[in-house]
Parts: sequence; C-alpha cells; structure tokens
Amino acid sequence: MSDYEIKRPLPQPVEDARALQARLYREIGISAVAAALQMRDAPVEEYKPRSIEDIPAILRGHDLAA
Repeated sequence: MSDYEIKRPLPQPVEDARALQARLYREIGISAVAAALQMRDAPVEEYKPRSIEDIPAILRGHDLAA
C-alpha cells in the first residue's frame, strides 16, 4: 500500500432490523426497571392542584378536553 492511498475503515458487522429492535427493547426494559427501583425508595409527595384548571377537563366533568 502506498502512502497516497486512502485508508478505508474495515467493514463492521451488520445487524438485521429484528436484532436491532430486540436490543433496543432490552435496553429500554433494563432502564425502566432501574428507574423503577430507584423510585421505590423515593419519598411520596401528594399532588395538590393549585386551581381547578390544573385538573384535566375529563375529570372536571367536561366532555371535551379543550
């Protein structure tokens, strides 16, 4: 190989879409479990709306959430 040739990176192994999707779901699942375990020991705070407008419209008895 001469000094003037462009060095190309070696081709990386290619995963198919199903393998990528499975890996993504596995990583999301692990992250979700880790977050849930961290929140298990967190102090519980009670939500108190500041006004009636903070409550979703459907819970206020309105048919449309506008």
